[in-house]
This record gives sequence, structure tokens and C-alpha cells, in this order.
Amino acid sequence: MKPTPGDIFAVHHPRLDAYTAVQVTGLNVSGKRESASVLALDWVGPALPDAAEVAAMKPAHFNFYFWKDHRIHVWTSAEVPRGYIHVGHREPLVVEEVNSYANWPSGGAVYSQRRWEARPKAERDLFKQLQAEPDKSVLFKIGDREVNRSTQRLDTDRLAAVPDLSVFEQLPLLTTVNADAPIPGLFDFIRGRPFVDESSVTNHGERVVDLRGAQLTRLVLDATGLQELHLNDGLDFLSLVGQVSPELKIHGEADGHWLTLSTSTSAASCSGLDALDSLYVTSARDVDAASIVQRFPHLTELRLWGAPGSLRNAAALAALSGLKMLTLKDMFGMSPDDFPGAEHFPKLGKLWLTSIPAEVAAKVKKDYKAATRDGLDLSVTQPRKAEWLAENLDNPFRTWDGAENITSAQAKKAAALYRQARSASLKAASEEAGAALVAALTPVVTAYAEGFNTLDKRRAFIFTEEREHIYVALVGIFDAVEEKLRATEGAPAPSLDREALVTVFDSIRDF
Repeated sequence: MKPTPGDIFAVHHPRLDAYTAVQVTGLNVSGKRESASVLALDWVGPALPDAAEVAAMKPAHFNFYFWKDHRIHVWTSAEVPRGYIHVGHREPLVVEEVNSYANWPSGGAVYSQRRWEARPKAERDLFKQLQAEPDKSVLFKIGDREVNRSTQRLDTDRLAAVPDLSVFEQLPLLTTVNADAPIPGLFDFIRGRPFVDESSVTNHGERVVDLRGAQLTRLVLDATGLQELHLNDGLDFLSLVGQVSPELKIHGEADGHWLTLSTSTSAASCSGLDALDSLYVTSARDVDAASIVQRFPHLTELRLWGAPGSLRNAAALAALSGLKMLTLKDMFGMSPDDFPGAEHFPKLGKLWLTSIPAEVAAKVKKDYKAATRDGLDLSVTQPRKAEWLAENLDNPFRTWDGAENITSAQAKKAAALYRQARSASLKAASEEAGAALVAALTPVVTAYAEGFNTLDKRRAFIFTEEREHIYVALVGIFDAVEEKLRATEGAPAPSLDREALVTVFDSIRDF
């Protein structure tokens, strides 16, 4: 369904248990793509609005955290998503240039605004005051680094440099706390800070972590050695890294009903979160869909990204009738008959399949075509034949093959540069060690960087995402070198000066 500028739609937000509204303010056609500019409105109600309520709607304004009188007005898909109900039409409420791109607003900002307003007014006023007029007065120094009163983020070096974390209670704008080493009292400190809403904590060494009472919305946590985890209410996103133990018990708000869990295991082997709403599995090698369905039967979102990976028992996904989003990337091992038909997913609003078996891709395009006319956002790209998978199993640039902004020749050359660098690096690791190994690897890294410089000069295509791919592939080569060193009989503990090699890489690359 395509909207008309001026159309107003309502959508139910489960966490608010209420409807919010948006207006389509314009349409734009660029080539084959059609986009809509969509504005979040100020109305919230327990039922769909009547004509009088539609007539009274105005643009919504948000001021939580660092937003100041902010309007959500974005370019997005012109196809009205499932779940959005047409409730009226008025002349567009705003006429302005739109520069942001995002999904259709669904009420999440309204929920965040209400959480903000639930905090003590004095704390909010001080936050806004220092946001408008930052206080640069120095509270103390850590080496040659200063900590002033408007500091917003703390990392390991600062946290570990003080005898007591209470000194950081003088930071009203503190919103992010990250640590990659044990910091005594860290979780108690996070619980006590009213505006810390993001945190990444690894290598903490704790067996029990209690975050009840914290204000976190996003948490990355090392699960290695962890046996019990208490999450705070209001947490939206939890990423478990490290080794997840079957003994781990997780306690979360509504048993995970509002939570997204990200993990590199096929389905978290821990207990708890039985009502989990959303599961992201990344860097997967082997995924059993039946075990996911059994473990998390109430999922509304499921993202499975392989490295590449094999998806077994894909037909079991049909039991997840509440799915609203399903995304597969670099997942193989399934046949066309394994993938459930559209009739099993009546609420599905987004189905994005990238780099899957070609036969499955063809069948999905055919079977789900009718559903696209009912608002399904369907994307099936980079279908792969068995021969392609055999050739690219060890290729970190396999996602470049078929990407819109990358030619086939560029993708093949990138794979060749990687394989040449990896082969030469492993050969050097079998002959050298220590400083001599770094010296032997320096021309390898140089050739790797220069190869991509040349490739990019012919036709510029290396931007932020591609640059990250190139770097991660290089780190993978370093990992392989260290693994070979460890496997060498009688060799001492491996010691590869990665920093020196990365410095070489950075000094040469032009992208």
C-alpha cells in the first residue's frame, strides 16, 4: 500500500500499550526507489483516534537526554508497513527539508520521553543546564588527561585510576560507562547513576551481576564465568559476549518480553528470558531453528547472521506465528521446501534475506510476492549457488559479491588480496618469530594496503563499512598467525606486535 501526502496512520506500541500516530508529509521517487517523509505526531491513545482527535494532532517534540525540542521527521520506505492503520488525512503539518533516514516511527521515542520525565525534575534540569552551558572546570587529572564536570563517558583508564568510584558522582552528564578489566564496585556505581543508559563491560570476573535499579537501555556484557544476572527494568538491548554457561540464569523485566538479546551462540544456552521478544544471532556457524523455537517461542523478531552458517530444521520457524521481522544473512544448509510459506507469518512486516541458497531465494520471492501487496517489506538479495559457497567459505569479503556499490571484479580482487596476504603471513610465521616476524610481515601488510589503494582509485567504493571489512580481515590474518605460532612445537607463548603492523597499515592506506 502506497500512501498519499497528508495521510495519517496509527500504530500500536506494545510497551506503551497504546497507539501513537504519524503523518506522511511527502513522497520522493529516485530511480526505482520511492521514499516517504514521515513525521511523528503528538497523539497517544488507548484506542484508534476519532475525527476530532485526528484534527487536533500536532508534530511531536522530544527533549530527552541531548535532544532539544526535537522533531522526528525522516525519509523511509514509501510502502506502509503492516500494523499501521489509516485513520485520517490532513494537509501536511510541516513543510521542511528532511535529512534523516530511518524506519517508520513506531512510538519508541514517546516511550523514551516518558522514561525521561519519570526521573526527578531537579536532576533533569541540571542535566539540561550543563548541556546548554557545559562546565569545563576540571575536577581532577588522571595522568595528562582531565576530567571535567561535563564529562559524558568513562572508560577503563579513568575508572581504574581512582581509589573510589564515588568521585565520579560529580558528573551530571555521565551517560556511558565502559570497562574491559575488573573495576571494584563498578556495577553498584552504574546502578546509582541516574543517566547512565549505555554500558559495555568485559573481563569483569564476576559470578553474579545485579543491575536492578539502573537506567540502562543498552548493555554489552561478558558472560564468561557468569552464573546469575539481574537486569534492570527498561533495558531494551542485551548483548552477551564471551562464553555463555548453561548454568547462567538471567532475570529480566517481564521475563524478557520487551528485550532484544544478541549472542554469537545459536540460542543462548542459559535459562531465563522465556518470554524473549527479539533474538539476534551473529557470527553463527551452526543454528538449529527447532531449538530456538523451543527455547524462545514468543519471538517477534529473529535475526540469524552466519559466518557463514548452516541453518538446520528451518521448517520449525513456522511455529513462530508472532514474528514481525525475520532476517537471514550468510545462512545455508536449507532447501526450498524447508522455508515456511507466508501463511505461517500473518504479522510479518519485514523479511530480509541476504546471501542464502539460490533455490530458496527463488522460492521465497514467488511465495511471498502476494504478501508484499499487504505491506510486507521483502528483500531477497545475493542468492548463492553451491559452487559459490565452496569457493568463498574462507573469504571475509564474500558479502561484497553482489553488493550494489561493488563490482564483481572488485569483490574478486579483494578476495585475492586477502588470500595472498594470509598465505604469505602464515609462511612467515613458520620461519620467523618476535621482531623478525614483524619485519617479515611488514611488506605483506604494505602490499595488502597498497592493493586496496589501487582498487579504490580505479573506482571509489571503500567507505566506512568497506573500510571496516578490510581491517577485520587483516585482524583475522593476525589471528591465524598467532594460532600457527601456538601450534609450533617448542615455541614460546606467541607475541605478535599487532600495533606496529596496524601502524604500517594506517600509514599506507588512502581509504
